[in-house]
Amino acid sequence: MKRFTLLLSLTLVLLSACRKEPDLSKLSSNFVVQTDRDPNAQFNTYKTFYISDTIAYLSSNKNDTILVDNNAKQLVAAIRQNMESRGYTFVARNASPDLGINTVAIKDITVGVVYPGYWWGFPGYWDPWDWGWYYPYYYPWTTTYAITTGSFIIELVDVKNAQANQKLDVIWTVNLNGALGSAATNTTLAINGINQAFVQSPYVKAQ
Repeated sequence: MKRFTLLLSLTLVLLSACRKEPDLSKLSSNFVVQTDRDPNAQFNTYKTFYISDTIAYLSSNKNDTILVDNNAKQLVAAIRQNMESRGYTFVARNASPDLGINTVAIKDITVGVVYPGYWWGFPGYWDPWDWGWYYPYYYPWTTTYAITTGSFIIELVDVKNAQANQKLDVIWTVNLNGALGSAATNTTLAINGINQAFVQSPYVKAQ
């Protein structure tokens, strides 16, 4: 029975190894969009909002603080357009807006090492049965990889009730995550993610 279980397990491993690998370009074609809300927030009680035309920026470079380029302006414009389409009115910061919007962009580089095994990359040269299933057998080299990923965070902050509560409550949060490419591609994906965040949050509306 034990031998049968072992053979079954090894067969499943071999079958899974023979499956066609997914297209990585498709896996990173869109950002993952996550949204969360304060269940007690009444979004239709807010009428006005303010958002800065700059975006806070965090990366491995300690000198990075804010984004002020055209890409940042496009992201801000996408958020503002979606808010206005939901019935909210943009006002100046000193006009006592009901809602404030925080935006943060984060760039992260993940470095890893792959230990591929002796005959890695040469199909048909390695038979696990001949080697007695002593895998990994030998590691003559390693492969290092680096993946640049990013997050874009949006926070909808209750400013209207801040004085009464003596605190700023975040009533809606958006988190976009994905692999980064060129600046233009990143901006396009982020705008698509922003639009999707509003689509999957129908409760964010002034009336």
